[in-house]
This record gives sequence, structure tokens and C-alpha cells, in this order.
Amino acid sequence: MLEMKIVVRKMAVPDIDAVKRVDMLSWTDLMERAYGKTTRVSPRTEEGILSYMHFDPDGCFVAVNGFAGIVGLSFSHTWGTTGWVGPISVLPSYQGRGVGKELLRASLRYLEDQRCVDVGLETMPENPVNLGMYLRSGLRPEGLVVIMGKRLRPSELEEEPSGKVTVERFSESDIRGHLLDQISRISNALRPGLDYREEVNLALEFSFGDTLVASVKGKVRGFCTVHTVSKRKESDRADIRVLAVDPANSLEVLDSLIASAELLAADAGKNDIFIPVPVACRRALDMALSRNYIIAHSFERLMWMGSSGVSERNNNLSSWSG
Repeated sequence: MLEMKIVVRKMAVPDIDAVKRVDMLSWTDLMERAYGKTTRVSPRTEEGILSYMHFDPDGCFVAVNGFAGIVGLSFSHTWGTTGWVGPISVLPSYQGRGVGKELLRASLRYLEDQRCVDVGLETMPENPVNLGMYLRSGLRPEGLVVIMGKRLRPSELEEEPSGKVTVERFSESDIRGHLLDQISRISNALRPGLDYREEVNLALEFSFGDTLVASVKGKVRGFCTVHTVSKRKESDRADIRVLAVDPANSLEVLDSLIASAELLAADAGKNDIFIPVPVACRRALDMALSRNYIIAHSFERLMWMGSSGVSERNNNLSSWSG
């Protein structure tokens, strides 16, 4: 049972320092228990936390103890009618007391209030404690998402895509409104109600990176949002947050977007790039393997309701991990 002295409330800007501390201690403890790693996990940046609070301010929560202060936190995210939760972090000394379950409940209620029809999260499948909590809370397994990584060696990178696919940077476009409409169209084609526009805006507004937009004969056929600035300090990697291709289009668009993302990351001085690939997206998985990506780690996607919109026919790659 949750002790009565724990209160879950909406996160506020003055909470940020405490949120960073709780998150760092929680994840450091998890890494030590699960993998035997004794080094501290890098703290989150203030900009990373503010970006979550900017887009879903009413979906960010803290668990507060009258004596210890903030002992837990959770973030909720909406992409149109798709919503996901993460991360949820609880101080090691307060784990096992129902704090995480109450934070999860608050985030799920928020996403339901936002009229999301597809709601879920991702967790490490090798963590039986967290996985058990989510399953007991009513979430069901949807499938594995593998995080595939690649060392960037400039001499091995391809030139800019040629042929029928052209790729441009969203930040450099003078028709951003039109591109956002096309990004919304492709998102909705992959899963009705899904809308990745907020992820595109987040990368631009908080200077996390850029979005690459692929066109064929002048029509937008896919896009890829790449973070070259991490939400954690001391990170030297780039992350593809979203890669989506019009269901009616070819693998050439997918390949061109990955190649362009690698160039963007290398130009930003990053040594590695990572991409989330649901294993159900077999063509994307094969594409990544053919480009010498290897599996770095994995997440199990769990659904509270609806579906994640992932299938073998579509290239709908995104991370539901905060």
C-alpha cells in the first residue's frame, strides 16, 4: 500500500533540480543492480526536462514526501491520439512502496483525459520488477523494440542521397507549414490519429537537432527526426527519435533517410548513432543490419489500450522511452 504521506502532484519548474537528482539516483541504482555497473548515470539536462513540461505540462508528475521532498517522478507524452509514459523514476529507498504505481496511474489518467486511444510505454524486458508492476497494472506486451547502434566513421559514410529521393532539413525550409502538414498526413497514414508534429517542433524549439524530410518528385514521402544534443549530460551520441515513411512508398526512402541521418550526426561531431526499430518492422530491421547496425539494447513495448500502430508492412520507427 502507498503510505498516506506520499502525495502525487503536477511537476513545477522549481522541482527541476530535485527531479534531476531522483532520476539520476534511480537509474544509477538500476544499472548497478541489473548490470553491475558502478558508474553514475549522467544527470538529465534542464532543457530536456523543460521540453517535456513545455508540450505536456499537465502530464508531468512528482511524488512528494513531507520529510524527504520529491521521491519520484513521471512524464506523459502525446502524439495526437497516441500517448506514452516515460520515464518513471523512484528513489531506491522508496521503491516497493507503491510510489511507481501511483505515478503510472496519474500519467495514464492524464492520457485518457487527453482522449488518447493508443496508450503505452516501454520498459527493459530484463527488469522483472518493473515489468511485473506494469503487467499487474493491466498493461499487455505489444512487442520488442531493439535499439540499434552504429559507430560513425566519416570515410565510410555515403554521399548525399541521389536518384529520385531528395532530402532536406526542416530547419532550412521556407515552407515549414506545408512540411508539417505532410508529416501529419504520413503519421496518420501509419496509425489513425498519430501525429509526430510535436516531436519535430520539440527538436527545433529546444535545439536538440533537426528533422530530415524526404521527397519523391516533389511529394513528401517520409521524415526522420534526429537528436544531436542529448537530454543527458556527457553524451556523445546521436539518436533517431522518429523515422516514418509513407506506407505506399519504397525502401529507397527509408535508406535515404538513414543515410542522411548518419551524415547529420557526423556533421555534428557525434561518434555514434542509434535508431529504435520495432522487430515487427522487418524491412527496417533488415535495412539497419545491412548498414552494419548492431543491437545495443532492447525495450518491451507495453500497451494500456489500443495499438502502437506497428506492423510488418509499415516503417513506423519511434522510441517510447524518455
